[in-house]
Amino acid sequence: SLRCVASMAEIFLSYRRQDSQSATGRLADDLEARFGDERVFRDREIAAGDDFVEAIRRSVESSTVVLVVVGAHWLAATDTQGRRRLDDPGDFVRLEIELALAAGVAVVPVLVEGAKMPSATALPPALAAFARCQAVELADQRWRFDVETLVASLQSRFGIDAAPGTAGGAALPSATRWAADLADLADLAFHPRRLIA
Repeated sequence: SLRCVASMAEIFLSYRRQDSQSATGRLADDLEARFGDERVFRDREIAAGDDFVEAIRRSVESSTVVLVVVGAHWLAATDTQGRRRLDDPGDFVRLEIELALAAGVAVVPVLVEGAKMPSATALPPALAAFARCQAVELADQRWRFDVETLVASLQSRFGIDAAPGTAGGAALPSATRWAADLADLADLAFHPRRLIA
């Protein structure tokens, strides 16, 4: 059931289909291979007939981390009337981020397909804090390395363990461990209190 999936999922994937569906699917497959299907939540997990907003709320608030996949058109995506989607308080991507920030759930922007992190001034005021979240980049030409680094961060910083019997339980390559350690040192330098907490 949805309640069962939502209560167990530790990683929530927030994305916009028109912007990054392919990259999100690829990332979800990699994360599910490492952590198990039930630990990763996508909107496709919502059953027909369920209240979408309530399902999102339960899933976000029960997650350990929300990965917000940001593609090249994430910021400027518009609806059928030409209005920017993020300016709509009812936009699901905006709602997911707002819920996570309000609940104190960790939010990690994941930049794909050459996307850049939006500035606070480019976002609606309700999402201004999102601009201060430390982002990670998944580049096509180094996808495997970048995903390994993200996986290492999810394990070390957020305590999300790999599923038994998966590749995630194996030792990371030395280059990946080095990159993960370097990322933690950089985060400590810029956000010492957050990492210590």
